[in-house]
Formats: sequence, C-alpha cells, structure tokens
Amino acid sequence: KLQCSSKSAFSICYDKSFLSLLVPPPKGGTCHRCGLSGKLRCSQCLQTYYCSADCQKKDWPAHRVVCDPLKQNINKKKLFQYVYIFKGGEKNIPEDEDSSHCLNSITKFVSLSIGDEFSGVVSHIQSPDTFFCQRMQSARQLAELEASLNEYCGKIPSSPSFRPPAGHVCCAQFTEDNLWYRAAVTAYASEDTVLVDYVDYGNSDSLPLARLRPIIPSLMDLPAQAIRCSLAGVKAPLARTSECISYLRKLVKDKVLTVKVVDKESSKSVVELTDASSTPVINVSSLLLEEGFAVEELSLALPAARGSDVEQAKGEYEHILLMCKWIKLTLNQTLSVIVCTVYSPGEFYCQISNKLLALNSLNKTLSEYCQNTPPDVLEPENGDPCCAFYSEDGKWYRAVVQKVTSDGRVRVSFVDYGNTEDVPWDNIRQISPSFLKLPFQAIKCWLSGIKPGNSKWNPEATRRFHMYTSGLELQATVTSLSEDGAGVVLTDNATDCPTIINEILTEEKLVVKEVLQDENDFPNTSVDQNATSLGHWKSIELAVDETMSVCVTEVVSPDLFYAVPFPKKGQKKLFKELISLEDYCRSCNKQPFQPKLGEACCAQFSGNGNWYRAVVLEASQSAVKVLYGDYGNTETLPLSKVLPITDSYLKLPFQTIACSLAGIEKAKWSPLVLDTLKKLLLKQHVTITVKGINGNVNLVTVEKHLDNGYVNVADKLLKEGLVTSCSAENSHSEHQGTYFGLITSLEKHKQVLLFLLNKFGNPDGFADMKNLLNH
Repeated sequence: KLQCSSKSAFSICYDKSFLSLLVPPPKGGTCHRCGLSGKLRCSQCLQTYYCSADCQKKDWPAHRVVCDPLKQNINKKKLFQYVYIFKGGEKNIPEDEDSSHCLNSITKFVSLSIGDEFSGVVSHIQSPDTFFCQRMQSARQLAELEASLNEYCGKIPSSPSFRPPAGHVCCAQFTEDNLWYRAAVTAYASEDTVLVDYVDYGNSDSLPLARLRPIIPSLMDLPAQAIRCSLAGVKAPLARTSECISYLRKLVKDKVLTVKVVDKESSKSVVELTDASSTPVINVSSLLLEEGFAVEELSLALPAARGSDVEQAKGEYEHILLMCKWIKLTLNQTLSVIVCTVYSPGEFYCQISNKLLALNSLNKTLSEYCQNTPPDVLEPENGDPCCAFYSEDGKWYRAVVQKVTSDGRVRVSFVDYGNTEDVPWDNIRQISPSFLKLPFQAIKCWLSGIKPGNSKWNPEATRRFHMYTSGLELQATVTSLSEDGAGVVLTDNATDCPTIINEILTEEKLVVKEVLQDENDFPNTSVDQNATSLGHWKSIELAVDETMSVCVTEVVSPDLFYAVPFPKKGQKKLFKELISLEDYCRSCNKQPFQPKLGEACCAQFSGNGNWYRAVVLEASQSAVKVLYGDYGNTETLPLSKVLPITDSYLKLPFQTIACSLAGIEKAKWSPLVLDTLKKLLLKQHVTITVKGINGNVNLVTVEKHLDNGYVNVADKLLKEGLVTSCSAENSHSEHQGTYFGLITSLEKHKQVLLFLLNKFGNPDGFADMKNLLNH
C-alpha cells in the first residue's frame, strides 16, 4: 500500500514548476517483474515499468542495484529522491493533508567538491566501492540532534495509521541498540515491514512499522551526515571480497582519518583515506594493494588496454575456482541415473536424472553466452574450468582443462558428461561464475563387485554394458567411495523382474566377481605426524647477482627480513594448492600436534580463518610462532591452529625470500636502527640484488626509489652512522647460522633446557649435556 504526501505525487514540498520540467511519460510498457502491460513507472529512473505497486515492491531489491536516479536542479538545491510509483500526472493529491506525519526525501545533504579534504570516520562499509563517511566537524551537532530525536520519539506512541511511503524520511528504531535515528524508507518488504536506510550512517535495516515514528521539520535542519564514498584506485578481487572488507574494517575501525575527494561518480565521492596517526602515514588504498586484498583499478579516462582485460580476468579467476564443485554422494545412497559416457564397466559416467532439466537450461544459456564472448585472454592451464566447443554437435559445454598440447590445442574434459576432446585454443571461453552454481553433473563410476578376467576389460564386456545401459534410467546404489569416484550396483527396474547389470555381465562370463572391500577397512584420513620434517620443504632459489623486485613483508633486523616477489608469479598454481590445502585441513582428524622448530606445517591465519603453508619459527608447549611461507608475514598461534602437512603440499617452493643486508657488520641492533630500517623497508616495494647465499638466507643489496632517485639502503644506514661496513667475506661469515641455522641452534638450546628440567640437581647428567651441546 502506497501513501502520498500532501500537495503532490512527488513531494510534500511541492514546487509546481517542477512537474513542468518533466518529459511526459510514454503511454505504457511491459511490467519488469511479471511481463504484463503496465503504465506505472519507477519515479527515480523513469525507465522501468510495472503493472502494480505490488510488483514494484517485490522487484525493488533487484532493481535498486541498477536504478539510475533522476537528477533535477531546483534553485541550485539537490533533489534527493527515493522510489515510489506514480502514474503520469493523473494522481490527485489532497491539498489539506497534514504534512507533519512524514517528511519526504527532499532534504539537505553534505555537499562536497573535488579537492575537498576533511577529518572523518567511516560509519559503514559495504565494499571498497561503497562505504559511508561522517565529518568530525558535525559530530557534536549530530549527537545533540540524536538526543533530541530520542527524547521526541519517547513521547510519541506507535500509530497503526502511520505508513510512510518509499522515499520518505522518518524516525526509525535501530534493531541492534533500540535507539532512534533518522531514516529513509526504501521499500516495503511486506504489508507491515519496511526496509530503511539510516541517512546519517549509511547502514540499512528491516523494521516492523511499529518501530517507525513521524519526524518533525526541526529534526531535519542538519543535513544527512552519511557521505556515500568509493575508495580511489582500487577494487576488491571477486574471490577476496569478504577478506578485503574485513581488512578494510580493521584499518579504519575507531580511527579519525583524512578524507580527500579526488573525483565524483554519480552519487558517490571518490576519496583517498589516510591515517596520519600511524608512522609512517598509512594510505588505505596503497595498503590494500600491497597486502593483496585489492587490485588496482585503472582510470576510465585512460585508453582501454589489452592488459586491463588480463588483470580483470585474473581477478575473477580465483572466484571461479572457489565456485567449482562436484556432486557429493554418500555410502549406500540410492539414486536414479542416466549413463552418459562409457569407457568400460570399470570407468563410465552417470548423471542424476532429476538434474537434467536444470542442466539443459544451463547449456542453452551457456551457448548464448559463448557466442557473444571473445576467446579467453589468459592461457589455459591444467585444471582450469572453462567453456569448450564440442565438435560433434557444434554446441558449447562446461569443461575443465586436462592438458595443453604442443600443437596449441587444449584437451578438455566435459564435466557434465565425462567425455574428452582436443579443441583449438580459440574454441575455449572463460566461464562466468553464474554457470558454476550447478555442480558438475558427470559422476565417475565403476561397477562394484566385478573385475576384468584379464588385466584389461574385454571389448565385448564394454559393448554389452553399453547396450544394457544406453538411454535407460537406472537405479544406482553406492557401495564404495574414493576421491576418484564411486563404485555402484546398477539395477534396471523397467521390467517386473529387476535386472542387476553387474550380475548379468558375470553370468555371461564377460567379467569375474571381486570381493568388495569392507568400508571399515578404508584408510584413515588422519595425518601421520611424521609426515614432514625440517628437510622436506624448500624456498625460492635465487642466483648470485640475480636482481628482483620484491615487497618487504616483515623486518626483524638488518640480519633478517622477509620479502615476496612483486609482481607475484605462478599465482594460479599457488591458489590451486591453497584451495586443496583448505580442503585437506578441514577433513583432517584433529590430533595433538607439537611442531618442531624449522618444520613446515599448516597454519590457520587469524585474519580470515583460512589455512596456509607455514614454517615454525618458535615453539612452546602451548603456542607456536609461524612464518607464512607464501606471504612473508608472521603470527603466534595456539597449537589448535596448526596441523601437520604432507609432502604433497610442499612440492611448490615457498614464495617468501629470507634476506640479510650485505656489506654491514653484525651487531646488537639499537631500537633506532630497527625503527629506521622498518620505515625504509616495511611494506615497501624495493629491488634486491643477491650478493651471496647462506643456506636459506640471501645476502642482498637493497635499492629503494625515493623522490630524488634510487638509494642503497645499506649506504643510507652507513651515512647516518647507524651501521658499520664490512667486506663481503666477513659479511658472509658473520651471517652463518642466520635464519634456519639460527633455528637449529635454538632447537639445541631447547633440548638443553628440557634436559635441565628433567635432570635438575643430578650432577651425573652434566656429561650428557656437554655431549648434546657438541653435536
């Protein structure tokens, strides 16, 4: 039900000259929701038609995303308009209706221009592309307003007749704290529930009508304080959007920031956020980029470059990988299937019957998508999901890359059917995430309880099996499961006497019986704690005199700091590895695990709860300090947050590079040295040149770009008198034992301390202790 304010279908503050500015609406159109003919239009964009108010309300959650507001300038004041339906100019509004019930959306907003700068706080975050700021200069006024507003609302009872239409401002009682705030009604979710936006904060709420009160003009004097913003120069990768938002919230929480407007986009101010309270000053956009939580967004004013397509595809790639999923079966499950591809009774593929309509619909939409999509801009790699053209019927299907051949063709497996084909590269398309919501339909199966008479399946057995299954809906009972697929018993129930296909092939002596393995005899998925050791992992290997651009992630001292290559290479392989590692960690049976120094392990990062490859730097009876091997940051975790890792996850070298400044003497570093080095290096992009290698540590020179050119970091420290130079030979010897040599030394000290605890007061043990130290 829609209600209208006094004087006009548009507004309580009616200016008759306004309607004369509008172009008369077309005669009618098709309802955007149900398809019927309708003359009602969205009053905000004036583009979308509806047959009824009910259809508009139901469609608003989807339409609000694309709705482009109508903007008119009346007496140099902005008209801020939300949505409700009007029908041309035919609606007659009573002139004498009481206007105090609810004020419409013509209210004042904070006006900003490009170049404006102010101190503010971030009040609400939807994404880096949409968040809201408040100016500190208005904080006192807002607090006084809200005190008055709560006092006013405390005296006003709920009224069943108060039903503010969409687009109007009222008082709303926030669900979380039960306090009253100014809010704009955006839509009706039901007859007695409304959706509101809090105009001073930017967040939204769903409220019953009983939690709304009419607002009075005196509470509207202060402009709406929520300033809609977009972070300049960055966007969140699809796969890491939630992580990006979480990290952004952490950066801005309880901080007074400097907000600078650098551009305007529709109703948003594009801003730079800087935190001057930190040393050095933190630029939020730059930090998001450096930490990998965002990707750089190129200016629309620049010429479109092919490289931008590549970067966009890379950003979407991680999201696509995460969405890939297969149908999951359970032991002893019975389901109706169609056999779609047969290689032998020991390898064939089934589809679940009741999913075929959904698959056919998806295939139709996917073909239309592929016909209008250019070839993939990224070279396909093994395991990549994609769309592929099937030559036999000339249609497009979902597929996964199995192999890229030397002649430039791509071998793909069609994931909904189980067959494979070599296709030209230009017959591959990058798949849209929307086509991955339906799990891959081809279930790899084998007939359980039988095996070939010889080492290979008899071609006649395959032919007969195909004959018994072709085009029939069969009942499949799952008798065994593995990572490779499912062992099944297939039954044809089409006749009065059900036929078990496994038994028919045996009776025809085309196969022989095999004793089924008891499910209780399957291997345990728990992990052997001895699966890893100090020597089972490796890091990136650099050559002497090799130069590389890196980002410094952690600074311990001039003797030890960590960096990762920039830009990062091999991200596809690493990301696939981490997806597999995540599944492995979540399936592990949690057992007591006491990692050793220098040992590789799986560690659950506290920032996002995900599992990563790591190396133990310090260990105690209750906690460990780990270095995340592919990201270069460190963290102390309880033992419950680490798991043993198997060698299969250590084949890819760790991406972190352990470095030590070459050409300076080792010393007991003062806080001034450490602080200066951190300011120069931490979270900075620099160029390193390897001068020597000592185990896992690279002795490097570091060059950093400053305003007046490049500077050698060691030389800068020398000039400031913070360090002392030494020869290359001395530098090499001085750093013996750094990093994992140091870890080994610490391990020995740990053993000595344990020894003392175990044999305290026993003089007979000192000889053993001496031998231990000499090892």
